[in-house]
Amino acid sequence: MEKTIILSLLSALLLGNVYAAPIELDEVTVEAANRTDQNVKDLTESITIITAEDMEESRIITLSDALNRLGNITMISNGGLGQNSSFLLRGMDSRNTLVLIDGMRYNDITGLSGAQFSHIMIADIAQIEIIKGAQSGIWGADASAGVINIVTKRSEKGMHLAANVETGSFNTQRGSLQASYKTDLFDAVVGISRTKTEGFSAAEPDHGTVDYGKRGNELGYEKDAYSNNTYTIKLGVNITDEDRLEASFRRIDTFTEYDGRDFGTDQSLDAENYVTTAWGTTAYFEKIDNRFFTGEYSHKDKVHDISLQYSHSSFKRLVQDFTGNIEEISLQDRINYSQDSFLRIGGSYQRFEHENNYGSAFDQHYNSKAIFGTNYNKFTLFDQLGDTLFTQSLRYDNYSAFENKTTGKVGLKQFVSGDIYLSSNYGTAYNAPSLYQLYAPSFIDFFSGLPVPVGNDSLTPEETTTIDVTLGNDNLTLTYFHNKVDNLIEYDNGLGYQNVSGTSIIKGIEAGYKDDFFDILAVNINYTYLDAKNADGEFLLSRPKHQIDGNLIYYVNEDLNIGLNGQYIGERYDKNDRQGAQTGKYALYNAVINYTINNNFTVYAKIDNIGDKYYQVRDGYATAERSYYAGLNAKF
Repeated sequence: MEKTIILSLLSALLLGNVYAAPIELDEVTVEAANRTDQNVKDLTESITIITAEDMEESRIITLSDALNRLGNITMISNGGLGQNSSFLLRGMDSRNTLVLIDGMRYNDITGLSGAQFSHIMIADIAQIEIIKGAQSGIWGADASAGVINIVTKRSEKGMHLAANVETGSFNTQRGSLQASYKTDLFDAVVGISRTKTEGFSAAEPDHGTVDYGKRGNELGYEKDAYSNNTYTIKLGVNITDEDRLEASFRRIDTFTEYDGRDFGTDQSLDAENYVTTAWGTTAYFEKIDNRFFTGEYSHKDKVHDISLQYSHSSFKRLVQDFTGNIEEISLQDRINYSQDSFLRIGGSYQRFEHENNYGSAFDQHYNSKAIFGTNYNKFTLFDQLGDTLFTQSLRYDNYSAFENKTTGKVGLKQFVSGDIYLSSNYGTAYNAPSLYQLYAPSFIDFFSGLPVPVGNDSLTPEETTTIDVTLGNDNLTLTYFHNKVDNLIEYDNGLGYQNVSGTSIIKGIEAGYKDDFFDILAVNINYTYLDAKNADGEFLLSRPKHQIDGNLIYYVNEDLNIGLNGQYIGERYDKNDRQGAQTGKYALYNAVINYTINNNFTVYAKIDNIGDKYYQVRDGYATAERSYYAGLNAKF
């Protein structure tokens, strides 16, 4: 039955499916692969690019939706908009993926799931780069599965304004406004976006209960509201033709109501107000005030591309009353020693800090000093073949709290005939223990009255080795990947956080196809087969065996386009070894229509979950029913 669904969906998506206007790969540059601008064709890595045009025509509003619908990434969420979410990149947890915004680290060191990507709105995003495979040799910790780099919009010559308003189901309202100005000397972008929704209950009946299959509103559960205010400023000054100063600031201010899951058998309790914990009284809502700042000086000439950058990321949880800070200063130089070859060398200092009001016992920090280098060559190895690309990276990180790490990666890409190529990448990576995993104090168990350990200052980093091989061209790619993870950090109820002995193996196949036909139809379809097992040979929870994502957009004329997005999630379970609830085997479809009124105004409408499919991504947590949205986009 599952194979029939997969084949049917593949056929349907190939015949008709939301992709954005066709783009030429020759024109797309990537910033995060080797920490320097390069054409996507000149890179050995497996890379997915999501452009502003992709997101605009699909009318998505969050980074989560962009990764899920356009990035072929598995999403796992505890409910609706703004709820705690995670994702799986090639079967690896979101904490194994480093998320950057214009080079600033966005991974939340106060949490356990990596980046708070469910709070990132896409109003000012120009491009999302998904670089797969071990990238610690470039970026250091937390890049075991890959890197997601978010590039924000730059100003264009003159004065420009862009605005968007949207309204829809669950009493959702969204608005954004951006203003930009650019001269030969100075440029600036200022933006604000606001999203507010009444939402729906994040909690629903578990699998196996009498009321499973009924939505929260049918059972009288309270709604879980969400609001998000995002403010951005980006400034630049061209000191000379070769020297530039840049600074940017981003603030993300959110309010999220959420549900506790310990309701016993009476789901109607679904309380969002207060619960007594070992820490005292904790409200079932969270206020977050995250702030990010970066300043950079750059010098660029024919030989050197030098940058000196300082960044500060702050993650503040107002209700739980603790803050995480990351400070980084880095200096690097790209030395172009021949027309198609360069050496990038540099160093950095990072400080990671956790502070709260529960007492100084958990005011902790550690730091890291690093040196890194990348050598890149493009040449013709055989006259009868095309270009050969060869890249090598090496990085050394010296930590104050645990063992030092040396990581690297090697990539090779050979164009065989025309745009047909064969590429392979091998890399080593690691995930550093978080300050919570290292130093979180013990708490007193409510029932036994005994202390329960949490943090463990003897932890060592998780270690990952990845390899992939790709055969492809501009339209079709086929990739085999193999990830090996050692020293996995997991929580043990009696001992706190521990390094688990043994090796987890996560491997699989990715296939992708994209093309446009007669400039009226654009198709993009991706398939992933995943085999993910822990050290005991048990299949890992939440990983779908099969996943298909398809997007198509039909350009009726210059003013009107219609799109369809589809996704199939195959067999998966919410516990290891294929135990627990089955949370897969479903297909979803979404549709969007865009109509351009004139050069300044575009109206659109979209339907999510067209078939009103009932499904749960995580057992006991809700997903949206069929929902409707309409909006207006303006540019001047």
